[in-house]
Amino acid sequence: IIVFERGDLVFVFNFHPSKTYDGYKVGCDLPGKYKVALDSDALMFGGHGRVAHDNDHFTSPEGVPGVPETNFNNRPNSFKILSPSRTCVAYYRVEEKAEKPKDEGAASWGKTALGYIDVEATGVKDAADGEATSGSEKASTGGDSSKKGINFVFLSPDKDNK
Repeated sequence: IIVFERGDLVFVFNFHPSKTYDGYKVGCDLPGKYKVALDSDALMFGGHGRVAHDNDHFTSPEGVPGVPETNFNNRPNSFKILSPSRTCVAYYRVEEKAEKPKDEGAASWGKTALGYIDVEATGVKDAADGEATSGSEKASTGGDSSKKGINFVFLSPDKDNK
């Protein structure tokens, strides 16, 4: 297993050929709530769908405050996850904001911070006519009879979306 952080994202790679780790403890710098941002085991990528995307992962403080050597893997916080074999799962820290109406789309729910990827499962590509039902760029996977697409929404760090 390889775990690393980049900003508010935590990446967990499990390269074991058969071992799934349930309740695997992952260290992180920032406290709060984490959710799945990207899951290589998702059904839409041809995986087995073993990771629940609607679960919230809350951090727990580690060690003695101000004494880094008592932290978990040199991180002051941690949360527990399911890490299926041969997968990569990326988690993002949720910025607590007031929720907007859900009919505005997943990117406007206030669940992602600027600069992160919001992956929507709403863009489904119809195998019969090849037309996408929504949005921008699509990546398609799956068999001949059911191809699904994914919207990747890249948010800019500035307010002018440059």
